Amino acid sequence: MPIDMQALEKLKRVMGGGDEDLRELIESFLEEAPTLITALEHAYAEADHAGARRAAHSLKSNARDMGAMELGETCACIEGCYVAGNLPAASDIGRAKALHAQAAIELSSMLRRGA
Repeated sequence: MPIDMQALEKLKRVMGGGDEDLRELIESFLEEAPTLITALEHAYAEADHAGARRAAHSLKSNARDMGAMELGETCACIEGCYVAGNLPAASDIGRAKALHAQAAIELSSMLRRGA
């Protein structure tokens, strides 16, 4: 799953910052997203539909900002299920977790290369 570099460039422009600002935003995502994934998994397992919807919503927005579009779309689908009063499949939650791991690897690699 490639990171959409145009999304990162847009984020940098919107923030009005330079490369260091973008690095900080990527680092923040790398720190916060695992908590959101864990919250999503736990809320799903506990049938906390409101909690799972909130976690999916937050992760969706953050992932899209970071250019992790496939993760963002998966979280949008999960959120949409809850909004419609349906329960997403466990495989959807697992897919979000796997896509998050892929995005984290790629973003971490970008940081090491000097993004």
